[in-house]
Amino acid sequence: MLPGSSAGVAARPLPGWVRETAAGVDLEALCERVVVRDIAVAFPDLADDHGFVDHLRASVRENLSLLQQVLTGRLPLAAVRLEQPLAFARVQAELRIPQTALQRSYRVGFTVMWEAWAEQLQAAAEASDVPRAEAVRGLAELTAAIFTYQDHVASQVAESYARVDDALGRSRASVRQGLVREILRGDRPSLAPSDLITLDHDLGGHHVAVVLPAVPEGAAGQLVIGLRAGTGVRQTLVHPLDLARTAIWLTTPGGWTPDMLRRLTGALAGTGVEASVSEPLCGLEGFRTAVEQAQDVERVRRAWGRTQSPRVLAHGDVALEILLLRDPDHAGRFVRAELGPLAEDTPEAARLRETLEASFRLGSHVSAAEHLQLHEHTVRNRLHRAEEHLGRPLAERRTELQVALRLQRLLASGD
Repeated sequence: MLPGSSAGVAARPLPGWVRETAAGVDLEALCERVVVRDIAVAFPDLADDHGFVDHLRASVRENLSLLQQVLTGRLPLAAVRLEQPLAFARVQAELRIPQTALQRSYRVGFTVMWEAWAEQLQAAAEASDVPRAEAVRGLAELTAAIFTYQDHVASQVAESYARVDDALGRSRASVRQGLVREILRGDRPSLAPSDLITLDHDLGGHHVAVVLPAVPEGAAGQLVIGLRAGTGVRQTLVHPLDLARTAIWLTTPGGWTPDMLRRLTGALAGTGVEASVSEPLCGLEGFRTAVEQAQDVERVRRAWGRTQSPRVLAHGDVALEILLLRDPDHAGRFVRAELGPLAEDTPEAARLRETLEASFRLGSHVSAAEHLQLHEHTVRNRLHRAEEHLGRPLAERRTELQVALRLQRLLASGD
């Protein structure tokens, strides 16, 4: 019988001093080490997908707990029952992550686990003056136990992944998702007639894309029913961008009117969700560009700060910010040059910026006073102090000043 076989581990418990050492490993700290290494090696493109990372962390945490119980003799290997690792395998299959990445993550993760337990064992052997031959034997048996456990769970995880992947591979929804991903990557400059039938969406129409940054695919599918009713648009396509974010395309054959766009933003506002909305764009390239626009809007929302930005934000509202924030360093220099002392992070500068922005946007100090709920004299005094800080009349370089005020708000929120 091989030392690394499941039966061998069950029949021959680890030496007592090895079991005692295995019980002393800090599982929470080790869990974070494994997660960081797994992300770096197996899932680098998903490092910012917090939902995915949470699933990975839950899987690693359960594996570590079960492995420690096996090593300490509290749980026979045959009695190991997995929950989170199998759930994580399903997540990977649903995201169409290759099984090679899953296998790589297990190899890397269990290597990190082995290193941690081996380091702990070496330290314990040195502290207790364990004879060299006994220490080497203990390390060999620990190694066999860890990698036998890995083989035991990895086979179950691979089987779970294969079942889900097979089911998804046969489903039309999965094929549609694959087609959409290829379109968004630019892999499909045109589609075959059979692909168009599978997609069942008019790519030649006029598209508005909506990115929902905190709505998973299932909930988005329910939400789209209300959007159809609110806009009169009958053709929609829902596509998961990751575990938490979803894109929706609303497509019309004859174009979008201003009233239809207002009804769309109104319907989105009525749901209470955060939404980033593109301009109407036409054709296959428009289908692709629309979601890029909506994601650009979402980046502005993050820079602005979710507590400060409107829940529904359209591309037309922030097109200037999108353009200028493509080079944040240059934008920062522009803000400092235009605002001077008004760009400082002080309560006084913030009050003057708020008053100046309201005056520009609303057209007069009277309207600004009403909006800010201040006396007109207070607004006039603030505008006068702003001129003094700038060293020039407010009417001079008015356009540049307005742009700098909008950018400063975003740059400050993104710090």
